Amino acid sequence: MSSGEHILRSLIRIAAILLAGVLLFIIGSMIGYGVMGGGNPFKVLLPDVWRHILEFIH
Repeated sequence: MSSGEHILRSLIRIAAILLAGVLLFIIGSMIGYGVMGGGNPFKVLLPDVWRHILEFIH
């Protein structure tokens, strides 16, 4: 395997891990907001909900 192929495979693995992390974060947020919070799980994707969440952090 050449170094170019090795770099490409490494970049694909990194991208796959980042994508999986983002998807798991979204799924976890939907479960937390929908099941534990008692709201509509799809509302967690709305920008207004994230503004409200970020108000608690600031």
